[in-house]
Amino acid sequence: MSDQTPDLDKISREYLEQEETRKRALRGLLDWQRDRQNHEIALLAKMGSSKSYLISVSLRWIASNVFFARDLPIFKEHRSLETDEITINDTTIINLQQREPDFRRQLPMTIYLATREHHKFPPLFLVAYQNWVYDQQSDKWGPDGRALDSSLNVTPIDSKSSLVDLDVTSTSYFALDGQHRLMAIKGLEELLNGRLNAKSRDGSPVARKSMSRDEVEAHNVVSTALAGHGIGNLQDALDEIMGVEILPAVQINDTYEEAVSRLRNIFVDVNENARRLEKGELTLLDENDGFRIVARTLMVKHAIFKAGDELRVDTRRENLAETAEDYTTLPALVRIAREYLGREFQHWNMPILGLRDVGMERPEDDDIEKGLKKLATYFTALETLPSHSKMMKGTPVSTLRKPDGEDNILFRPIAQVALARALEYLHSNGDGSLADIMSAIAAHEEQGHLRLTSKTEPWFGILCDPITATVRRQVSFMNLCARMMVHLLGGGLTDPEDRESLRNKFFEARKGSTETEEPRAYDITGRLVDYDEFSLPKPWR
Repeated sequence: MSDQTPDLDKISREYLEQEETRKRALRGLLDWQRDRQNHEIALLAKMGSSKSYLISVSLRWIASNVFFARDLPIFKEHRSLETDEITINDTTIINLQQREPDFRRQLPMTIYLATREHHKFPPLFLVAYQNWVYDQQSDKWGPDGRALDSSLNVTPIDSKSSLVDLDVTSTSYFALDGQHRLMAIKGLEELLNGRLNAKSRDGSPVARKSMSRDEVEAHNVVSTALAGHGIGNLQDALDEIMGVEILPAVQINDTYEEAVSRLRNIFVDVNENARRLEKGELTLLDENDGFRIVARTLMVKHAIFKAGDELRVDTRRENLAETAEDYTTLPALVRIAREYLGREFQHWNMPILGLRDVGMERPEDDDIEKGLKKLATYFTALETLPSHSKMMKGTPVSTLRKPDGEDNILFRPIAQVALARALEYLHSNGDGSLADIMSAIAAHEEQGHLRLTSKTEPWFGILCDPITATVRRQVSFMNLCARMMVHLLGGGLTDPEDRESLRNKFFEARKGSTETEEPRAYDITGRLVDYDEFSLPKPWR
């Protein structure tokens, strides 16, 4: 046995040495391949009848070598001189494979790349064209009109052709999917050259609206100093690497018509199957907007949102059905956070470099913790209301919400947002403590004064359509609801103009029928009256 051990060790060492030799040889060959000018190592992808090739390239390469779909040679004679957009006619409608990009998105998307430390774009989907594609007389087209070659030059590197040498010369690349990502990358190159102008939809510059490289770099310096991290050297931005998937415009044995049809179908499929994130899903993922962070954190921590192991929060939809057992929605919870915390934490509303489409700068952790505590105190106070106490003890939320149940407005997101706005206004003006206000609400809730569909309650007309008895969810009615809550819970409006303005809007909201030429509305007793007889409800405090 001992005589065999040295032999086994020797065999193992030789095997390991061979493995290391192979790896070194492979690394050397790949380095040689990678360093060849105008050659890229690509991986084959194949779905259905379409082959494509995946590579990773610098943003600088993309900015220099990739064009918009509207730059395809076939559209050259069909571009509007005024807007530079493709004119739809019998020629272009056949060859159109993409929609027109909206250049209004360039500036905010470029600033996103230039300021967000954790920025990320998904791969671009490109189509590779060569000059012969549009030349029906080219010898690349056979007598039967079928392509004898592909419009992308690839040479297999391995025996299965899954790894290929992609020769990028004599080839033009156009974005089939990702035109707005492309415009952001081209905008980054423009910004690094000194200044990026905002543009209109068609790409023409917008006067007096631009962003300079100096402004962006100054913002990044401040951001890094405050947060301890940042974008780094802006000069290196174009050296970043991202993925690209390249599809030959024409595959071997394609007719021209088949090639165009395939590309059109792929574009539709890629975009039709892509789903935009719902507002609730955005909130669950957003790591920069302070109000979203506070809302989703509180949602999983505060007892008012929990029913055993389940949440009483719909994390996707903005509104709730009558029969839903959720207390609120995540989008509504974000709006509540904005309304209740917005004045004290108004700096959370400041978008990066003033461009709202870019998003917000993440607040510091201590600031987020302060916001969490303040909003948690608000919802803890809500737990003292009789209706909310019932919910916490197991009464179905639908029973508290439905018209044939308690019909309570506070189980509807629009009223929840309005209450948060009203209470924030009252607090900022010193009109009572949170406990005092909740005590007044509780007393009137027990008397049925929070019923949505009752003609004798203020919410009829404001949140309930007086004709159809359906819920009104427009922002204008949420604003009116908040003003009415301020009137009721703040001891009445003291300014005569404010009071008359509220009476006018309340009258308009509660208009019922026009039995006479003069409009009539339901007063607080439930009667249809003329404007002169109409009055505001008495304050609750």
